[in-house]
Amino acid sequence: MTYRLDFTVIEKAKGYCRYALSLHNLTDQALHGWSLYFFVSRCIDPASISVGTISQMGSYSCLSQLPPLEANGHFYTEFTMRTLPFNLHDDGINEAFIALDNDQDQIQPLKVHTTAINLDKDPIERYCTPLPSVGCDIALIPQPNHLIRLQGEFVFDQTTAINTPPALAQGAINWLSAEFKKYFNEAIPIRCQGNIHYQVSDEVIEHGYQLLIESDNIWIQASSATGFVHATSSLLQLLPNKPSHHAVAAYCLPMVEITDQPHYSYRGMMLDCGRHFHPVDRIKHLLDHLARYKFNTFHWHLTDDEGWRIEIDAYPQLTEIGAWRGPNEVIAPQFSHIDQRYGGFYTKQDIRDVIAYASDRGITIIPEIDIPGHSRAAILSLPELLKDPNDHSLYRSIQNYPDNILSPALAGTYTFIKTVLEEVCELFPAPFVHIGADEVPKGVWTDSAACQQLMTDNNYHDPMELQGHLLRFAEQVLRDKGKRMMGWEEATHGNKVSKDTVIFSWLSEEAGLECVKNGFDVVMQPAQSTYLDLAQGYSADEAGVDWAGKLPLDKVYNYHPLSMIADENSERQHILGIQTALWSELINNQSRFEYMIYPRLLAVSEICWSKPQHRNWDDFKARLKGQLNYLDKAGINYRHCE
Repeated sequence: MTYRLDFTVIEKAKGYCRYALSLHNLTDQALHGWSLYFFVSRCIDPASISVGTISQMGSYSCLSQLPPLEANGHFYTEFTMRTLPFNLHDDGINEAFIALDNDQDQIQPLKVHTTAINLDKDPIERYCTPLPSVGCDIALIPQPNHLIRLQGEFVFDQTTAINTPPALAQGAINWLSAEFKKYFNEAIPIRCQGNIHYQVSDEVIEHGYQLLIESDNIWIQASSATGFVHATSSLLQLLPNKPSHHAVAAYCLPMVEITDQPHYSYRGMMLDCGRHFHPVDRIKHLLDHLARYKFNTFHWHLTDDEGWRIEIDAYPQLTEIGAWRGPNEVIAPQFSHIDQRYGGFYTKQDIRDVIAYASDRGITIIPEIDIPGHSRAAILSLPELLKDPNDHSLYRSIQNYPDNILSPALAGTYTFIKTVLEEVCELFPAPFVHIGADEVPKGVWTDSAACQQLMTDNNYHDPMELQGHLLRFAEQVLRDKGKRMMGWEEATHGNKVSKDTVIFSWLSEEAGLECVKNGFDVVMQPAQSTYLDLAQGYSADEAGVDWAGKLPLDKVYNYHPLSMIADENSERQHILGIQTALWSELINNQSRFEYMIYPRLLAVSEICWSKPQHRNWDDFKARLKGQLNYLDKAGINYRHCE
């Protein structure tokens, strides 16, 4: 260790907090002409700095104009952030480096060790969810609609085979075969006299299934490909974690009769790959478990201010420039890995591979291209197309960017949107494309003569109508390609998109209710109940964020979407389903990825699938105990309940 940074809360008041930053030089060499770079998630008041000058772009902060740092000495400064008090160690400065001011062409980072922030508060015990001492012998999650336990067992071993199946079941069989290899190191055979029978039955409701396990045969009936996948999910969950006979690898399944169908037609998870690039293998591993717990939609957040992750043939700069950030890149570092080049993107072949993989597991992939906000990576990659040098509007996005909004007055903006969306539509077979549309800040477009002229020409009175103007154009592009537009609830701002747009409500239940009453189809995704990047307890050591509160397992499970709308109310037909989300500002490795997702994902699955009257917290905990045994066997780094 050569340099150490300490960060401490020294004053808390209503509306602001004051902090002390100390940098210790643990070497025998003095530093002259140096600057300190670090990551902090909130805005520092520049006028509040006691020593030095601060500049920030997003979370990337530079403290400069500093006095010499003597050998074995230390530097001290204080500053104010006009924000609520920090509650978590993740709120602190967790990465930093020093650079010498004479490194003009290329920054040469000197690593700084950071210590956990001193929050100036009493410690809080870790939040626990006590589980019953004995779990259920049939631990299916989500809870099936109807299950009868029969007497006896089916022995699943290397002699087990699939009877010649219908084409409709091929995806489910591909998935079952892949899982079979994990147990027996070979593919499950298909024979004309097999004992696992996939049968098409028009009597089974679409997306539902019937599963009968007898002593000598397994019978699966469905009327759709997804129904066969859901049945396979239950079958896989019934497989024990350990064989009953190791020498022949025999697994004994309980004999059961299950009739099941989903409560909501849309059961999704969104993964943010813009803030951090998640490799294909990680996504496939997630898709395996989304299928296991009967989700049917993967919402792929592919673009954001901090990274552009999808290959676009017409604009190679989007991935040559926009997919990478670092101290010497066009896009500055953010969140983590701030002392190095960091990023990545998905080729079109990568995406086709993931789509096929998801399809076998009954999962539709919906791409998101976030416009007109959260577009900084695109703007910096294509400045000649997307940057208006005559727009002098002053704004700051919630993530502290002054330059991340597309201009509705530039012809290049429309060329960009049309070109990108058309390539996306060709690549993704899903009937939907999500266009984001969230968090466009106040002040945008107000000091642009071209934008003001556009408002005058169209008799607009509110700058947000310009957002609607852009989104209406995007909706028409998608409609021409046979796609239906989706967007966050702010897509309704400006009142220009049609009621055909599907709205994702993320700010609150009330926002979703308002959209439903206005005739929009809605997917409920309120942050307070579904955001998996929220901390899972109240201790400062909990990983995550807490801007929308804490989200322990029991709070997730007890979420009842729009419970204020009566079952018989016709407005309920506009609630398509539920989605959970993992935003990735702080999710930069597989271990943390899994820790934030599991076991809360299982609670969401039951909200999505099971009828409200079938949900019971104590019963869920008993079934969860069995599922945690599976997660242990799978090597998943879930947050332990106790």
